[in-house]
Amino acid sequence: MSSTSGRHRTATRQYSAEEQALNQISKEAESRLAAKRAARAEAREIRIKEIERQQKLEEEKQKSHDVSSESQSSRVRSNDSRRGSDDSSSAAEDMDTSRDHQREMRAKLRELDEKYKKAMMMNAQLDNEKHSLVYKVELMKDQVEEMEESFTQLQKEYKDKCRDLEMQKRTVKDMEFDYNIAKEQLAIKEKLIQESGLVIVSSEEGVLSLEKCLPNEQIPQGGSLLISADAAELLEKGGVGSLDDRLRAFLDEKTNLLKEIKGLKDELEEEKSKREHKTSSVPQINGPEMQLYEVQREASKQIHEYKLKLQKAEQDITNLEGTVNRLETQVKRYRQESEDSEKLEDELKTEKRKLQRELREAQTKVEELSNQNKHLQNRIEKMKQARLLASQ
Repeated sequence: MSSTSGRHRTATRQYSAEEQALNQISKEAESRLAAKRAARAEAREIRIKEIERQQKLEEEKQKSHDVSSESQSSRVRSNDSRRGSDDSSSAAEDMDTSRDHQREMRAKLRELDEKYKKAMMMNAQLDNEKHSLVYKVELMKDQVEEMEESFTQLQKEYKDKCRDLEMQKRTVKDMEFDYNIAKEQLAIKEKLIQESGLVIVSSEEGVLSLEKCLPNEQIPQGGSLLISADAAELLEKGGVGSLDDRLRAFLDEKTNLLKEIKGLKDELEEEKSKREHKTSSVPQINGPEMQLYEVQREASKQIHEYKLKLQKAEQDITNLEGTVNRLETQVKRYRQESEDSEKLEDELKTEKRKLQRELREAQTKVEELSNQNKHLQNRIEKMKQARLLASQ
């Protein structure tokens, strides 16, 4: 888990650096857009001033044209008055028609000027709306790019998590394989113990019972010991009770036997001294004395054998206790490792589900942003079409 936490820290550091870079890029883009907007506004003001100047020039030209037309009409009148009376009626008609035509042309020119002004104002408004919408579209593009980058980052993290999960699965499989091997080894040991015909000493709640392990029989668990048949016979002779009580009984019996042996040895020494004392007078040994000597020798021999058997039984008990404790610790360790691996697998599954949920949320956000972008583009197209229809 330390390796996964280290990867998390590096991923967060990289992600923070990428966020800083993206923030810097977005700030630069906003500054460029602000500069473009300022330049466009300045150009728009210059265009409006140029249009106003052109309108003023056209108005001045129109005024000068009106003045020149009036002067020409006055000249024509004077010339007409100078002409004869025959051409007066035709000249008046021509002047009326020319005046009407000039009035119509002026009215059309004014209408065209008004339409031109309206079109220029509409064009300026459309330009402003276009720039605002372009700015919004660029912001949406930046947001989409940021979402795509975060989506790629999430995909990378998801792939890393999947790789970690596969590694953890492999480790769990290896541990399960080791656990199965240890289980098989324990089964083989139990089988060997059963086939060897050793005696099982099981203690439950301080009560000791002696059982022989037969083939095809399960070994009792919890406080069980394996000893040899000779040691089992000795324990059976010790009476009923716990193992501690029986061993204490053996020790008491041993001390009593040692005391008896000591007393017998003292008596034997006394008898020997008496016999040596009497050998001078009596050349032969009585029959009861020889029998007592033989009994003492047999008793000492049996005591020695019991001592050896007891030591051997104690050694077997300690060895078997050590093997049982070692196997129990191994089983506990394997069980703990399997539980830890299961917990880790559950944690990885929860993290995987969390990442999948975040991935789905990111995908939905990207889809929403793309739909908003399409909607804005459609609105721009509709507004352009409406402006074109209005201008026509």
